[in-house]
Amino acid sequence: MTIVVYRDGVMAADTGAWASSAKHSFGDKLAMGTDGTLYGVAGHAAPSETFLDWVRAGADGVPPLPERCSDRESAFVVLIVAPGGPIRLLTAFGEEKYPDATYFAVGAGAPVAWGALFAGASAKVAVRAALEHSEYAHGKVKILSHHNEAHHEHT
Repeated sequence: MTIVVYRDGVMAADTGAWASSAKHSFGDKLAMGTDGTLYGVAGHAAPSETFLDWVRAGADGVPPLPERCSDRESAFVVLIVAPGGPIRLLTAFGEEKYPDATYFAVGAGAPVAWGALFAGASAKVAVRAALEHSEYAHGKVKILSHHNEAHHEHT
């Protein structure tokens, strides 16, 4: 239950997460690779965090790939955007590339974010829209950009 959004060199996500039936705002869903590639994860927390740890450790070797939860779902998905590169999505079924896409959203709050993005919203504003209008996104907004800017905002 999350939202991760990319547009114009900026990736944004909420910090909401769940521990059993309790929700908290300590989740971390974004990481930047040593080459400036932005990574955002949505899905089950433990394997998502394992993937982000792999990125933070230098992304050497084979990444911890998402597992299948069913015939159509992954345990987690990874939104990946290298500087100047296409938007990519890593799932249990492989990697999808979207060379013509200028924005993207994944996670349970994505329907709200897609609408905001279509209307011209920035990644940050699209996450804030999901925080306001989706029951599945909560917490603060965290932002990473290809310009090495990172910050949290209180919402």
